[in-house]
Amino acid sequence: MSKKILSIALAVVMLCSVFAFSVSAATDTTTFPATNQGGYRVVSDAYVGMPAGETVTVKVYFVLPAGTDYDSFRMNWNGNTVLAFTDAFDYVVGSRVWGESYSYMLDTATLNASAYAAASKQFNAADKAMGWTKAIMVQRKGQTGIEYGTTVGHPVDPACELYSVQFTTTRALTATDTIGMPTGCASKMIAFKPQSSSANYTAANTILTEATAYADVAKVNDTATAKMRPGAAAGTVDLGITGTVKDISFNPGKTAVLNGAGEVAGYKAANLANVGVQARVNGGAIQTAEGTCVYATTDGFNYRAAITGIDAAGLEAQIEVRTYITDVNGNTYYSNWMYIDATAVHDAAVGNGMTGIA
Repeated sequence: MSKKILSIALAVVMLCSVFAFSVSAATDTTTFPATNQGGYRVVSDAYVGMPAGETVTVKVYFVLPAGTDYDSFRMNWNGNTVLAFTDAFDYVVGSRVWGESYSYMLDTATLNASAYAAASKQFNAADKAMGWTKAIMVQRKGQTGIEYGTTVGHPVDPACELYSVQFTTTRALTATDTIGMPTGCASKMIAFKPQSSSANYTAANTILTEATAYADVAKVNDTATAKMRPGAAAGTVDLGITGTVKDISFNPGKTAVLNGAGEVAGYKAANLANVGVQARVNGGAIQTAEGTCVYATTDGFNYRAAITGIDAAGLEAQIEVRTYITDVNGNTYYSNWMYIDATAVHDAAVGNGMTGIA
């Protein structure tokens, strides 16, 4: 794989100008699965300030070590998942939908909407600190007559959610409201077992550091909204990632900046220090780029960042990204990590007229 893929730069897509501020680069605190490990990722579209009565969609993904051969890897059918959540959310009965790549899952597989009593007995100190008061447990079970039987296991698609579920907000969301997988339930109520393994992964090998979705300020769009453009060098492309912020969560401010003639030359986001993107390629070191370019939407603002100089080999890499913003007080707000299928985005861009790379 070309090292060019590790280069990250901010794309110039802003509709208004903001001044640069000097800030420290954001750091990463997650643990990516290593060999013989695996786990889950939980993402949601909940945001700070989201009012009562709104619908929140939560998606659950498998996360496997970098370098996993997804053509041959098979997951054992023995593997339930638990989602615990604060009192700001009510589970919408019947809302579970299997991801497109998992259409062979059984629609009538058990979903226990009253799993809190059993799950909370397994909570460790970190789980209890989350303030979770409810939980659901989702069973994974296949339809009859499919090629993925109990002795074969089923495939994993890291770019597609295993399932999605919906919740209704009971009040305005705060930064402490979360929906996530209790780490104390790992290897018990949350089973993770490859078909090739003789036993469930232990709790130590079940990685759930990305399995909690906060009601947050910064969000990254789903992979379907990732865009691609020709790169500066021949035979390369840039992968654009869009971050979103609701103005109910964070108001960047908008102060006009005048030129020497007293005319408006741009705007300064007085409350925003910078925006940024982090990328993790094949489970490697986190690469970070920062900037100050944003553009307004009807209910907040967006910002675009790009992974640049991706060549043909790089399209096959396992790429995960997250966006973030930092305010003038030094507070950083991250989006969820998201898997980017660069090959699929490239094919879509070629279908829309972009010259492909060999």
